[in-house]
Amino acid sequence: MKAYLLKRLPEPLKQEWRALAFFGLILIVMAGLFFEVMEEVFWEGDPFLAIDTATFRGLQSLRTPALDAVMVAITELGDTWVVVAVAAAVAVWLIHQRLWRVLTFWLIAIGGGSLINSAIKLAMQRARPGDLNYDGVSVFSFPSGHSTTNAVLYGFLLIILAREVPFKWRIPIVVVCVGLVGAVAISRLYLGAHWFSDVAGGLAFGSAWLALLALFYMWRPAGKLDPVRLLLVAGGALIIAGGLNIAFNHATDMARYAAVPEPTS
Repeated sequence: MKAYLLKRLPEPLKQEWRALAFFGLILIVMAGLFFEVMEEVFWEGDPFLAIDTATFRGLQSLRTPALDAVMVAITELGDTWVVVAVAAAVAVWLIHQRLWRVLTFWLIAIGGGSLINSAIKLAMQRARPGDLNYDGVSVFSFPSGHSTTNAVLYGFLLIILAREVPFKWRIPIVVVCVGLVGAVAISRLYLGAHWFSDVAGGLAFGSAWLALLALFYMWRPAGKLDPVRLLLVAGGALIIAGGLNIAFNHATDMARYAAVPEPTS
């Protein structure tokens, strides 16, 4: 029966039906979670207000100078210009390889995710836990830009690589990418740059956006690429751009993210 049903499906569904079903489920769950969090934030719902306050108090009580230095370095790996550098390096490589369909989705993923995140920030205009001397749209807190952009950047990189690497290599790559995104998200909470609901909303939105794009991306083959070279390009850009960001901005960011008195949510 299963074989009969698969034969009746359009060609893309025959090849990718498991992936399409997975991303469809992720889209439904994460979009629902994002809108739930956004509604609670907009109406200042009690459940998230309590979680936000408790998380802020708990993490601020753990702060030490040494751990501050580590967390600032981690958050710097997820800063905007590092994300832009990695995205640009991958885009240039895709252009060189003439992988136009992959490039189109890559640019839509990164650019679209960032623009929508900024639009939501402007619409919500939620204050951050403390004054971190941000300007422009970055003065607003919900949803977390670091969480959104890094989830989209490394998440779509995983989607591109998923078709190209042997199964045994997928798990280590997933662990590294998810670990990096998770570390950046935790650093935002630890440093008091965001409320818990900001980060939860950013990760949920980023995941829903990824799943939506993946449904279209997986619909048909996007062209063969060399996964090792793509990983080297992305990893090299992260190391160089992240290293430079830490080297030049760490002292300034240590002052920016210095522990502050507890604010009101």
